[in-house]
Amino acid sequence: MFVMRNISILFLTCLLISCAGMASPPTTPEAASTLSAVPTLEEPRAEIPVIGYFPDYRELNPAWAANLTDIIYFSAEPRADGTLDTSRLSDDTWNALRQLKNEYGLRVHLSIGGWERDGAFASVSADPALREIFVNTVLDFLLAHDLAGVDFDWEFPQTADEFQNYIALLTETKAALESHALLVSVALPAEAGFPLGEFAVVDRVHLMSYDRGERHSTFEQAAADVQTFLDAGIPPEKLILGMPFYGRAVTPPFNEFSYAQLVNDYAPARDTDEVNGIYFNGPGTIHRKVCYGIQEGLGGFMIWELSQDTSDSSSLLHTIFQLSQGEEAC
Repeated sequence: MFVMRNISILFLTCLLISCAGMASPPTTPEAASTLSAVPTLEEPRAEIPVIGYFPDYRELNPAWAANLTDIIYFSAEPRADGTLDTSRLSDDTWNALRQLKNEYGLRVHLSIGGWERDGAFASVSADPALREIFVNTVLDFLLAHDLAGVDFDWEFPQTADEFQNYIALLTETKAALESHALLVSVALPAEAGFPLGEFAVVDRVHLMSYDRGERHSTFEQAAADVQTFLDAGIPPEKLILGMPFYGRAVTPPFNEFSYAQLVNDYAPARDTDEVNGIYFNGPGTIHRKVCYGIQEGLGGFMIWELSQDTSDSSSLLHTIFQLSQGEEAC
């Protein structure tokens, strides 16, 4: 017992000596300062969607995908029986869009409706049974084509009942698509007489801030349109600011001209928005709108429509993408 006690004391003494010899010197103020100065990584910037409409009557340009996050193939039309008329949308184009999705991570959406393509929106949305058929048809189509979502473009409901039916259709579509992580968007103008706030049921509201007056898409008009939606209760992160890639005559019959045609015919300066009585958005105004949208915390930017852009250094799409992705400063 005595021997064991001496051995234990000897062992503890050696252990204490050993620990004292291994102890680190106290940290000096200089060392502490150095440690605290280690830089931290910045949080990655959240993606700002850049969304382009591609009409079925145009030719797909794969180069667009480098400056887009989303592309909307325009358009299918609702039938009276609740199904979809997709006859304008070709299999070859769907295959080409799928390739761009795989190569660039591009999100591809289906558009339903459009000017003079409203079809049976009014009758389908008014009937709960037809709404169910329609929603299931849309969901099946999106899943079969591996799409990211659907965009609605009814131009326009005419009565309070039609608006309420439209909201019901959007709400039911959102409920069905949500479990599949699919997006629902709707294209709207900033009309004060519309129940704009109720459209917050969707993921994205595409603000069509063009065809608004004689000079149809000024910066001031865009800012006023954004405020109209915000005042109506649309969260800024759901609001997508739409911009035109075309010019329009400032006098009747308000003929339209693609931005590419205007650049080819007139070679306007960067900050010019009007030539020969035609109003359009040049790179300078597009720059202002994008920076305004970023400052206001909007959910992204939308273009009507992609084929009207140039393919050189004057490209409006390139300007939007560079600014929105932080590659160019505001």
